[in-house]
Amino acid sequence: METALLNNELNLSYPDGFHVMSREELSGFNYYSEAPGWCINDADRHIMISVSWKKIPGIFARMLKIKDVAKSMEGQMAQVMKAYDYRLDDFISRSPGGKEAEGFRYQYKVQDNDMTGMSFGMKNKNTFYYIHIYYRSALKEESVPVIEEILKSASWAK
Repeated sequence: METALLNNELNLSYPDGFHVMSREELSGFNYYSEAPGWCINDADRHIMISVSWKKIPGIFARMLKIKDVAKSMEGQMAQVMKAYDYRLDDFISRSPGGKEAEGFRYQYKVQDNDMTGMSFGMKNKNTFYYIHIYYRSALKEESVPVIEEILKSASWAK
Protein backbone atom coordinates (compact mmCIF):
# COMPACT_ATOMS: atom_id res chain seq x y z
CA MET A 1 0.00 0.00 0.00
CA GLU A 2 1.06 3.53 -0.80
CA THR A 3 -0.29 6.64 0.89
CA ALA A 4 -0.59 10.11 -0.62
CA LEU A 5 -1.11 13.37 1.27
CA LEU A 6 -3.22 15.65 -0.89
CA ASN A 7 -3.30 19.39 -0.33
CA ASN A 8 -1.61 18.81 3.05
CA GLU A 9 -5.03 17.65 4.36
CA LEU A 10 -6.32 14.43 2.83
CA ASN A 11 -4.53 11.08 3.20
CA LEU A 12 -5.51 8.35 0.75
CA SER A 13 -3.98 4.89 0.61
CA TYR A 14 -4.07 2.76 -2.50
CA PRO A 15 -2.94 -0.81 -3.26
CA ASP A 16 -0.07 -1.99 -5.40
CA GLY A 17 -0.72 -1.84 -9.12
CA PHE A 18 -1.75 1.82 -9.12
CA HIS A 19 0.57 4.55 -10.24
CA VAL A 20 0.33 8.29 -9.76
CA MET A 21 -0.20 9.85 -13.15
CA SER A 22 2.26 12.49 -14.31
CA ARG A 23 1.33 15.99 -15.48
CA GLU A 24 2.02 14.80 -19.02
CA GLU A 25 -0.42 11.88 -18.64
CA LEU A 26 -3.02 14.23 -17.17
CA SER A 27 -2.70 16.84 -19.90
CA GLY A 28 -5.61 15.30 -21.81
CA PHE A 29 -8.04 15.85 -18.95
CA ASN A 30 -9.70 19.27 -18.97
CA TYR A 31 -10.57 19.44 -15.27
CA TYR A 32 -6.92 19.63 -14.18
CA SER A 33 -6.47 23.01 -15.82
CA GLU A 34 -9.00 24.46 -13.38
CA ALA A 35 -7.74 23.18 -10.01
CA PRO A 36 -4.79 21.33 -8.50
CA GLY A 37 -5.21 17.63 -8.75
CA TRP A 38 -3.91 14.13 -8.30
CA CYS A 39 -4.82 10.98 -10.15
CA ILE A 40 -4.01 7.28 -9.85
CA ASN A 41 -4.53 4.67 -12.51
CA ASP A 42 -4.36 0.88 -12.55
CA ALA A 43 -4.21 -0.11 -16.21
CA ASP A 44 -4.64 -3.83 -15.43
CA ARG A 45 -7.77 -3.31 -13.35
CA HIS A 46 -9.01 -0.46 -15.60
CA ILE A 47 -9.62 1.83 -12.61
CA MET A 48 -8.85 5.54 -12.44
CA ILE A 49 -9.39 7.76 -9.40
CA SER A 50 -8.81 11.49 -9.43
CA VAL A 51 -9.02 14.07 -6.68
CA SER A 52 -8.95 17.80 -7.21
CA TRP A 53 -9.58 20.64 -4.79
CA LYS A 54 -10.44 24.28 -4.70
CA LYS A 55 -10.29 26.74 -1.82
CA ILE A 56 -13.54 28.63 -1.31
CA PRO A 57 -13.82 31.99 0.49
CA GLY A 58 -15.01 31.49 4.09
CA ILE A 59 -18.56 32.79 3.85
CA PHE A 60 -19.25 30.85 0.63
CA ALA A 61 -17.76 27.68 2.12
CA ARG A 62 -20.19 27.89 5.04
CA MET A 63 -23.15 28.43 2.72
CA LEU A 64 -22.19 25.70 0.24
CA LYS A 65 -24.38 22.59 0.50
CA ILE A 66 -22.69 19.55 -0.96
CA LYS A 67 -26.00 17.99 -2.06
CA ASP A 68 -26.61 21.06 -4.21
CA VAL A 69 -23.08 20.85 -5.59
CA ALA A 70 -23.58 17.14 -6.42
CA LYS A 71 -26.75 17.96 -8.36
CA SER A 72 -24.96 20.75 -10.21
CA MET A 73 -22.01 18.46 -10.98
CA GLU A 74 -24.39 15.86 -12.37
CA GLY A 75 -26.01 18.41 -14.67
CA GLN A 76 -22.62 19.49 -15.97
CA MET A 77 -21.50 15.88 -16.40
CA ALA A 78 -24.66 15.04 -18.36
CA GLN A 79 -23.86 17.84 -20.82
CA VAL A 80 -20.16 17.05 -21.17
CA MET A 81 -20.70 13.28 -21.49
CA LYS A 82 -23.71 13.41 -23.83
CA ALA A 83 -21.57 12.20 -26.75
CA TYR A 84 -20.56 9.15 -24.66
CA ASP A 85 -24.12 7.89 -24.09
CA TYR A 86 -24.21 9.22 -20.50
CA ARG A 87 -26.89 7.70 -18.23
CA LEU A 88 -27.42 8.65 -14.58
CA ASP A 89 -27.85 5.64 -12.26
CA ASP A 90 -28.43 7.27 -8.88
CA PHE A 91 -27.29 9.80 -6.31
CA ILE A 92 -25.03 8.32 -3.62
CA SER A 93 -23.38 9.26 -0.33
CA ARG A 94 -20.10 8.25 1.28
CA SER A 95 -18.05 9.53 4.20
CA PRO A 96 -14.33 9.38 3.36
CA GLY A 97 -12.41 10.02 6.55
CA GLY A 98 -15.64 10.90 8.33
CA LYS A 99 -16.49 13.83 6.03
CA GLU A 100 -19.86 13.80 4.28
CA ALA A 101 -19.51 13.30 0.53
CA GLU A 102 -22.43 13.54 -1.89
CA GLY A 103 -22.32 12.41 -5.48
CA PHE A 104 -23.75 10.28 -8.22
CA ARG A 105 -23.08 7.10 -10.18
CA TYR A 106 -23.43 6.98 -13.95
CA GLN A 107 -22.79 4.87 -17.03
CA TYR A 108 -21.14 5.85 -20.31
CA LYS A 109 -19.34 4.30 -23.29
CA VAL A 110 -15.76 4.76 -24.46
CA GLN A 111 -14.49 2.92 -27.54
CA ASP A 112 -17.30 0.33 -27.27
CA ASN A 113 -16.51 -0.30 -23.57
CA ASP A 114 -19.28 0.15 -21.02
CA MET A 115 -17.90 2.27 -18.21
CA THR A 116 -19.14 3.25 -14.76
CA GLY A 117 -18.27 6.55 -13.12
CA MET A 118 -18.81 7.91 -9.63
CA SER A 119 -18.29 11.56 -8.77
CA PHE A 120 -18.37 13.05 -5.28
CA GLY A 121 -18.01 16.45 -3.71
CA MET A 122 -17.03 17.10 -0.09
CA LYS A 123 -15.77 19.93 2.09
CA ASN A 124 -13.01 20.19 4.63
CA LYS A 125 -13.07 23.60 6.31
CA ASN A 126 -13.04 26.01 3.36
CA THR A 127 -11.71 23.64 0.70
CA PHE A 128 -13.97 21.73 -1.63
CA TYR A 129 -12.77 18.34 -2.91
CA TYR A 130 -13.93 16.60 -6.09
CA ILE A 131 -13.43 12.85 -6.38
CA HIS A 132 -13.99 11.14 -9.72
CA ILE A 133 -13.80 7.36 -10.09
CA TYR A 134 -13.95 5.40 -13.34
CA TYR A 135 -13.95 1.66 -14.03
CA ARG A 136 -15.06 -0.81 -16.67
CA SER A 137 -18.60 -1.93 -15.93
CA ALA A 138 -17.75 -5.53 -16.91
CA LEU A 139 -15.15 -5.56 -14.09
CA LYS A 140 -17.51 -4.28 -11.38
CA GLU A 141 -17.10 -7.34 -9.12
CA GLU A 142 -13.31 -6.87 -9.00
CA SER A 143 -13.26 -3.05 -9.08
CA VAL A 144 -15.80 -1.97 -6.47
CA PRO A 145 -14.04 -3.64 -3.48
CA VAL A 146 -10.75 -1.95 -4.46
CA ILE A 147 -12.45 1.42 -4.81
CA GLU A 148 -14.28 1.06 -1.48
CA GLU A 149 -10.97 0.11 0.21
CA ILE A 150 -9.38 3.30 -1.10
CA LEU A 151 -12.31 5.47 0.01
CA LYS A 152 -12.30 3.84 3.47
CA SER A 153 -8.57 4.60 3.81
CA ALA A 154 -9.22 8.36 3.74
CA SER A 155 -8.16 10.36 6.78
CA TRP A 156 -7.67 14.04 7.43
CA ALA A 157 -4.48 15.62 8.72
CA LYS A 158 -4.99 17.71 11.81
